[in-house]
Amino acid sequence: MKRKLLIKMKKYLSLIFWIAIYLAVAFGIGQITQGEITSWYAELEKPSFNPPNYLFSIVWTILYIMIATAGWKIWQSNKGVRELKWIFIGYTILNWGWTPIFFGGHEILVALIWIAVLNLVTITFILKSWNKERFASFLMMPPLLWTSFAMVLNYSIYILNT
Repeated sequence: MKRKLLIKMKKYLSLIFWIAIYLAVAFGIGQITQGEITSWYAELEKPSFNPPNYLFSIVWTILYIMIATAGWKIWQSNKGVRELKWIFIGYTILNWGWTPIFFGGHEILVALIWIAVLNLVTITFILKSWNKERFASFLMMPPLLWTSFAMVLNYSIYILNT
């Protein structure tokens, strides 16, 4: 009985580790580009549906917990998910790369293309994980919805500022 409890605790500690890493990286990226939000981004023309800045950190915290849990679930799986692991790594690189491109590089069009590719990779992950790790598939749906909204917002900012 103690052994089962220890195994279960170790499993969930690894989940906490995944979440902590995701949140730490996201926080680090946010810190690097924070100054651009109050300077460059504040000066851009934005559509009427642009959310207030504080909302982004709240939403992304929740989404990163979901994304980290989906990744953790894939890494815990023994259902032949090697391809899903590579897709997830690609997704993570794309996800973490958008902020430095948009805010750091001020590359609105490149960021738009980048987020479109991110959404395609997310859809691929959702479809390919559906029959192997459905919970991971479900967890990636809210991030897809948010990045789809972000893509529309990115497009609108591009149109309004070119």
